[in-house]
Amino acid sequence: MWDPWAEVRATEDLRARLKWFLLGRVAVISCFLGMVAAAYLGTGQERYVVPVNRLLLVIIITYVFSMVSAIVLRRVEQLSKFTHIQVAFDVLLITGVIYLTGGLESPFPFLYSLPIINGAVLLFSAGALITAVLSAVAYDALIVALVFNLISPSSELLAVDLDGRAIVRLVTTNITFFLIAYLAGILTRRLHAMERLLEERQAERDRLAVLQETLARTIGSALITTDVDGRVTSIDHTAEQLTHQSSADLRGRDIGTIFPPLQLTPTARLQFLQSTAALEPVEFSHQLNGEPPTYFRCVAAPLHDTFGHPIGALYVLQDVTTLQQLTTDEGAAAQVEELCRESLEAATEMAESSDGLYGISEAMRRVRQLIERVADSDATVLLTGESGTGKELVARAIHARSSRRDKPFVAINCGAIPENLIESELFGHVRGAFTGAVADRVGCFRAANNGTIFLDEIGELPLHLQVKMLRVLQERVFRPVGSETNVAVNVRIIAATNRDLQAQVEAGRFRTDLFYRLNVITIDLPALRERREDIPLLVRHFLRQFSDLHGRRVNRFSVGAGRALLQYDYPGNVRELENVVEHAVALCEGDTAGEEHLPPYMLGNREPRSEPAPERPRPSPSWLPSQPARESKEVVDLDRDLAEYEKAVLLSALERAGGVKKVAARLLNINYRSLRHRLQKYGIGGELGDEPASESSDC
Repeated sequence: MWDPWAEVRATEDLRARLKWFLLGRVAVISCFLGMVAAAYLGTGQERYVVPVNRLLLVIIITYVFSMVSAIVLRRVEQLSKFTHIQVAFDVLLITGVIYLTGGLESPFPFLYSLPIINGAVLLFSAGALITAVLSAVAYDALIVALVFNLISPSSELLAVDLDGRAIVRLVTTNITFFLIAYLAGILTRRLHAMERLLEERQAERDRLAVLQETLARTIGSALITTDVDGRVTSIDHTAEQLTHQSSADLRGRDIGTIFPPLQLTPTARLQFLQSTAALEPVEFSHQLNGEPPTYFRCVAAPLHDTFGHPIGALYVLQDVTTLQQLTTDEGAAAQVEELCRESLEAATEMAESSDGLYGISEAMRRVRQLIERVADSDATVLLTGESGTGKELVARAIHARSSRRDKPFVAINCGAIPENLIESELFGHVRGAFTGAVADRVGCFRAANNGTIFLDEIGELPLHLQVKMLRVLQERVFRPVGSETNVAVNVRIIAATNRDLQAQVEAGRFRTDLFYRLNVITIDLPALRERREDIPLLVRHFLRQFSDLHGRRVNRFSVGAGRALLQYDYPGNVRELENVVEHAVALCEGDTAGEEHLPPYMLGNREPRSEPAPERPRPSPSWLPSQPARESKEVVDLDRDLAEYEKAVLLSALERAGGVKKVAARLLNINYRSLRHRLQKYGIGGELGDEPASESSDC
């Protein structure tokens, strides 16, 4: 992807390097001037064989050229040409110095290494090679001209005699030029890569610092970090207020001297830093200068670098003085415990949901571990699990942790696109390939080039396209519809399905070879009923989300509603829970949603039935054959009566499915695309809410 800012940054970097280059040239020529002066004063003008006036003229020309270059540098737009001119001037300058100081016998050919290194610094490997070639040509041309008397030596004492030793010296000097260019190119390339890496790490650190500062301001608790020896390295403003001390007074002190209950023995601290789990919450009192004691609740967690080495610890302190005072009241202890538990759960939710995968269950921990392990590779990943378990979130989490995170992520639902259009959506088409193809279409694979493509519902892919998909997986090459040219792409493929692909293979509806190509790394996402401990975190997240969306202040569910939420089996998984919470928020008028705000089928753990929908009262128009001839003069409208009946059946199925459209499609025994078409036909989709982003087929 073309990035104009990258070109601007590269231009400004080159301009900055040119400033240092010009300054270095002035410094070198100044040193050379000093050497000439010292040699002249030490030998005397009558014994000095080199024409000093010419050397001084060269030095003056260099000073003037450098000053003019520094002045025009700010206004030059074509910096590449300007840089080549500067390097060429240095080569000519050194060639002139060698001419004045003896040609082949001159002690200054080593100076050619300076423009070669400068060429590498300014223009990298190509610049170093070009400068080496230019230096070799200039030096050889000078020696040849002196040997064959094409130009006269600067002094009769400096005449060149080309013998065998001189030829060896000339060849050795030329080889040295290219060796310096090669080594300088490698060094500058590595230095440039390291510089870019440091800039990325600095930008990442700045982003993390901003995130830390934002969390510190909003979490409502004090944050203190220590090094591996337990000495305080940073504290936030809240910690200063709680301890009544400034950061300057606390920084560098042992955390155990500030809060004695947090003191750890060396062995205990080593075990704590090498672990990956937080310590159990600790409550203690802290008193300063005879003031009433302050009660703190502290949670500590170890900190590790990217290589897993311990670098310190994070302490989160919460002032629970008010809660501690409440424990003296009858029944207040349970209330304190509940409030502390909610605070701990909120902190855990914040720590675990940065990738959108809310949950602290063992099943979700295993999923996160798999994501971390497979993210760095380019292996194909197959995500399995029931509908609504968050397969696209996992795919995005893998992409965000991979080396392709700055490249496109393209998601396409293979089951939501008509069969006659899916090949064009995936691979693109050329103009005129079929009726309606009025322009070229890139297709999702080319749109995801160098990035990641997520193929949701891969089990819905038609058999004739599975062959083409197999070739893309094997060779990363495909042919757009109507084109005669193959297209090569570099993409990582993540596929997802809610079907049993092994059973599909045995039934002949899915190719065996494609299945094994997809089944390189499999991540099976657990159903929501298999990780019920995550339901409170998800409910809290959806309550905040839909309260903000609908302008409500629903903060919690009643005990009865919470019991129903925990006991329900959720055939639609997280997506169904999301619809249930939105349903409750939309109906609730206060801050607590009750059982009456839940869908009726949830009460008593009654999930949507999978048997066909029962017969509902039908309209009774006169055209029904079982009805006798009507005496009414009502005009028969076949289309109207059919539409009324079909709409009633659709609404009934959606009500029993809790608003989950795929479940409703299964209840009606129709495919999902047909259901969407019918809902749009009667304008029902807008009343129930849009489909999740994972069901979009746009690239």
